[in-house]
Amino acid sequence: MKLRILGVLALAALAGACDEPLDPTPQQAIPSEEALDTPDEVRVAVNAMYDALQDCDGGYCRDLVIFPDMYAGDLAFTGTYASDREVGRATLTSANTALPGIWGTAYRGINRANNVLASLPALQDEFDDESEYDQLKGEAHFIRALNYFNLVNFFGGVPLVTQPISQVPADVGQTRNSAAEVFAFVESELAAARAGLPELGSDAQGRASYEAATALLARVHLYQREWQQAYNLADEVIDSGHFSLEPQYENVFEKEQTDEAIMEVPFTVTDPGSLAFWFFPGSLGGRRGFAPSASSIGGVTGFRNSFESGDRRRAVAVRFTGGGTAYGYKYTDIASTADDVPILRLAEMYLIRSEAAARLGGRLPEAIADLNVIRNRAGLANLPASVDTQVEVLAANLDERRHELFYEGHRFFDLKRFADAVPAAQAVLTARGITGNRLLFPVPQREIDANPKLTQNPGY
Repeated sequence: MKLRILGVLALAALAGACDEPLDPTPQQAIPSEEALDTPDEVRVAVNAMYDALQDCDGGYCRDLVIFPDMYAGDLAFTGTYASDREVGRATLTSANTALPGIWGTAYRGINRANNVLASLPALQDEFDDESEYDQLKGEAHFIRALNYFNLVNFFGGVPLVTQPISQVPADVGQTRNSAAEVFAFVESELAAARAGLPELGSDAQGRASYEAATALLARVHLYQREWQQAYNLADEVIDSGHFSLEPQYENVFEKEQTDEAIMEVPFTVTDPGSLAFWFFPGSLGGRRGFAPSASSIGGVTGFRNSFESGDRRRAVAVRFTGGGTAYGYKYTDIASTADDVPILRLAEMYLIRSEAAARLGGRLPEAIADLNVIRNRAGLANLPASVDTQVEVLAANLDERRHELFYEGHRFFDLKRFADAVPAAQAVLTARGITGNRLLFPVPQREIDANPKLTQNPGY
């Protein structure tokens, strides 16, 4: 009997059991009558859902926020890992040893959410506060949505697993759902999340909230080119009054969980991340596995040199040692690597609303106004009046996304989405060889080996 199913089937243990997908002897089953019998056990299981987001092997600790920028060329490979080298050179293979981490970490989080959702109905009457029951249920729907959204963006259609797996069945195979089916499921999950989650604004402190579900749903519609829905949802978050842009860009990351943060993955001294370690050079205590790129790609200026004069964000994007070594400075806590990592923040909502308005046509002044909000916070003047066509406004939006959301896991997906409208986006993808099948990552080969019903993305 195979012990791996989609990189997830060992149930997330609530206390001390192993759920590592590559462990040769994982715990294969937790009897359902012993798994989640009380509200307290559900609360612990909900915490475990969030814990999966912190994973340094495929989670927000590293790969989810670094690989999209490195694949697109804004981060250059400067390390030693062969798996990172493939990403940095855009030469991915199905044998890449980092991809199973992205796949497996997402499915672990999904399975934990599945267990919460399966256990809650029988315990509803045991919660003293019905709103807590609704919130925990909403959080589980949100976590499933976020993980499936990440999976579909990297790999395309993936198997939709919606029931908890506490025992490894004899038939381990499951085929892939289509990307459209996964997106539809993500939308339905976020609708369910919004129905149960409270409006917490920036007080959510690393937990899902109504606004986080709304913001993620705005991004989901944007990625599907559903402009009006994306506009409406981003507008709702902006107008909620629960968030405000930090006056200084660097404070978004130095202070953490600020009024701009819609949702962040928290890391602490006792539960550390790794991003500062991977960005900082050895002379500052890091490893410097990747660094801001200086090379132009397809006629587009390299990221390190692409900032306008006076753009305060450049000091966060790139710094230099005394010896002239460039490194990223968005995540700075090298001592404990306890930097929180943004998943959703208000600045992105302005950029989503701007892009959607520009795509809808006839609303360019709105689109420009939102871009100017982001530019002004960065110390830049309004866009020049000569930027007045749809293509020019969309190009300006892509440029602002590049200089606002760097090292947060957006660049590759932005280039894919803008390639139809902004020639520079297609030029970068073409120069990097990211066309055709390369617009998706390969399904990890070890997942296909464990489940023959899985099919590989074309060309790998």
